[in-house]
Amino acid sequence: MKKFVSILLVIMVLLTAGACSKQESNLQKGDSSSKEAKSSKEESFEISYSTWASEGEAAYEGMKKFKEIVEEESNNRITVNLFPSSQLGSTEEQHEQLAMNTIQMMSSGNPGIKELEYLALPYLMGSMDGWMEVLSSDIGEKFNKILLEKQGVVNIGFLPRNPRIVSCNKAIHTPEDFKGVKLRTPERDYYVETFKALGANPTPLAFGEVYSALQTGVVDGQENPIETIYSAGFHEIQDYIIITNHIRKPAFVSANNEFILGLSEKDRELVMRACDEGRKYAEELAAEQVVEFRKKIEEAGVKIIEPEIEPFVQATEKVREKLGMEVWGKETYNRIKEIGQKY
Repeated sequence: MKKFVSILLVIMVLLTAGACSKQESNLQKGDSSSKEAKSSKEESFEISYSTWASEGEAAYEGMKKFKEIVEEESNNRITVNLFPSSQLGSTEEQHEQLAMNTIQMMSSGNPGIKELEYLALPYLMGSMDGWMEVLSSDIGEKFNKILLEKQGVVNIGFLPRNPRIVSCNKAIHTPEDFKGVKLRTPERDYYVETFKALGANPTPLAFGEVYSALQTGVVDGQENPIETIYSAGFHEIQDYIIITNHIRKPAFVSANNEFILGLSEKDRELVMRACDEGRKYAEELAAEQVVEFRKKIEEAGVKIIEPEIEPFVQATEKVREKLGMEVWGKETYNRIKEIGQKY
């Protein structure tokens, strides 16, 4: 996976370089605003970096590593302000702020366009290696160009998340066991359709409402990576954890393109390298957290169920095909599916 991420980072630099030619009049004409931007970058500036993730989650710890590296290697000329736990609003609100350069970076499982986000269709990617191969291919390059053109945003890296699993007050061993279960899902169609296909009653709710909804019985369960389940305390009010691994996706590290272009070459290299070092650090931590959190969750009295996965894969096949072909077309969907199945 490290090989694919390295290739992807090179592609991001090339995309940024390509975008530079579009903004040549702003960056190469020597106007006063350009000179001021360069001057400010050579002196001192701040990076506002937001996320949904909370303290202790591997993705957020990777952001803290990014902050540490950037500030230390710039001798505190660059200050990185981190905003965890959706402090700056919903993911959509953060995307708006990113597009306006109100914030310069954000980490999210939602990259801002369907072409990229729908790589998270259920059981489409057998591992993160599949993601990285797609994103480092001509398919991924095309998707990232769409993101740049639509939002003025570029992806400059990734942070790991463990596969999404289910917590519930009912034991789930087969898709049939989901019948009648009120399950909180994010407000995205592929989550909703996945659990409809499995027989559940999906209930979209904002993340901030989930704990109270579980506590009061508004929903019977929810789905998230194990680190999110633990950090949010869902295991404290749920009886079972079901290792469905139904969706695998990273947290995209997105940056405002105007911000990236305004950096000196030295500072841009530092930002990119710090992103990659943050990813490596978070990957190691995420692997450790799977073991640590499983142990703590079991110690809290929660039973962990590891069902046979193939029935879940088969039950969601139509969801993958329908939504995948709608977003990418049949040919691209089949190419992506072939890559995902390799892993």
